[in-house]
Amino acid sequence: MIQRSEPITLLDLAERVKELSNGSLLSALSEGSEGTLIQGIAPLETAGDGEVSFLASPKYRDEAKQCHAAALILTEEDKKALWGDEIPPRACVITRNPYAWFAYALQVIFPRDNVTPGIHPGACIDPSAYVAPTARIDKGVVIKAGARIGEHCEILANTVIAEDVVIGDNTKIYPNVSIYYGCRIGKNNIIHSGAVIGADGFGFAPLDLEYVKIPQVGIVETGDNVEIGANTCIDRGALNNTTVGNGSKIDDLVMIGHNCQIGKNVVISGRSGMAGSSIIGDNCQLGGGAGIAGHLSIAPGTIIGANGGVPKTIDKPGYYAGHMPAMPHREFFNILSVIKKLPEMRRQLKRLTEEVKSLKGE
Repeated sequence: MIQRSEPITLLDLAERVKELSNGSLLSALSEGSEGTLIQGIAPLETAGDGEVSFLASPKYRDEAKQCHAAALILTEEDKKALWGDEIPPRACVITRNPYAWFAYALQVIFPRDNVTPGIHPGACIDPSAYVAPTARIDKGVVIKAGARIGEHCEILANTVIAEDVVIGDNTKIYPNVSIYYGCRIGKNNIIHSGAVIGADGFGFAPLDLEYVKIPQVGIVETGDNVEIGANTCIDRGALNNTTVGNGSKIDDLVMIGHNCQIGKNVVISGRSGMAGSSIIGDNCQLGGGAGIAGHLSIAPGTIIGANGGVPKTIDKPGYYAGHMPAMPHREFFNILSVIKKLPEMRRQLKRLTEEVKSLKGE
């Protein structure tokens, strides 16, 4: 059970959610519930006294009806489906998006700890680098010449910030992150352990069965409110910059190739990969293991299903999916053998169709 050290009234919690969402997530409290004390958040099946839970999908209505939470976050439609015109047996928060309300409520109940300013004596900082007086630099951090660390940043143990890197205000970088020279990280970013930002893109020119390295002279530039997962790699551009737009969220183990342009509020799930110079439009969603070929564009608002492969540009937004599900080895190769014969089978079908038409005198 997750608990807050100090309880908060449901009314105060609703006001804080409204504030954090800039007024876009309003809510109505059931009669008499304003003073309900909330001390934690829990799932429907385990929530109890002093806890708030949420109903984000109608398929969980039965669980919600049996839930023992002190307060329940749900839509007006779900409230009517559960209790009709009856008074709910517990405090309710009525909102248009219970899941987002829950996310903001978590931020209120478990606020990010204030940054304790200071530079650990075990950090190695070049004299020409600038570290804001409100920033925290942990043991083993290396900050090289010309780098700039913004206000209230946290750079945790053993992270390396290379030459001329700029880290925006309120950004948190977890241990063992590497940010290569010249990269620009926006404000309010979160970068998780093991991420590598700005490594050389995979650029080589073939010459007589050998490969000539192409110097990668672009950088990586992220917008504000970006989150980058553990062990994710974002390569620097060859000539142009690799960019990640404001509000985008990148999961663990994602590979973004050189010169890629990731739009605003894009969500990329784990193990996805983008080859160089692909352009992902605003508000796209990529499921786990999605693969994007290079030098193509994906229209804003497009959804790519898990393990979906994108070999060419998508101009029209929609839900795109396509992959071969796991199956017994022999069955898989039997299907492959049929796939190889499809062109000939198509020609045979066309020929037979013409013969049938001829016999019918059509």
